[in-house]
Amino acid sequence: MRLVTVYGSPTPPGKMARALGLMEKGVRDRHPGWSVERIGPRDPGSPVVADWDDDAVGLIGEADAVVLASPVYRGSLTGTLKLLIDMLPNEALRSKPVGILTVAAAPQHFLSAERHLRDILSWFGALTAPNSAFFVDSTFRTDEVDAEVLAALGEFADQVVTLSESLNGRRFGPDPLTVRYARKTAG
Repeated sequence: MRLVTVYGSPTPPGKMARALGLMEKGVRDRHPGWSVERIGPRDPGSPVVADWDDDAVGLIGEADAVVLASPVYRGSLTGTLKLLIDMLPNEALRSKPVGILTVAAAPQHFLSAERHLRDILSWFGALTAPNSAFFVDSTFRTDEVDAEVLAALGEFADQVVTLSESLNGRRFGPDPLTVRYARKTAG
């Protein structure tokens, strides 16, 4: 089975990438039947927007589960991640377990990007993991990461893997409204 993680920041890898890497390592260590592949923007460095490689959409569509990682940027997800999400066809995330990992400068921002991502993911009919992972960026300032943080990242990853394994490729729930509406207008 394959987990695709999305590094949704337009800036070069830093604290959020460290958090994502620790979560990915946990999946590799605890779930030997799973492979993990990270996708990120091409040539990060712009403070707001970066482009995605052409295969990013296909990799997400073929994954058994996805983790979207975004810093909180002006109270929401990054424009870079939103560009990728806007490129996805409806079926790319339909009935697919998706976890949300966010990193912010202050604990007061804990729901801002997550709330927007949950709304977007429901539009696709994704199965958003019940518990997201949120961390203050100073948590990943150094290579030394607290055992409690590592445990939380492990539990976050485990729920996404368990959800995917429980579904075993089955579709779940009715088609999202956008799919039903498209069928009605096409017929």
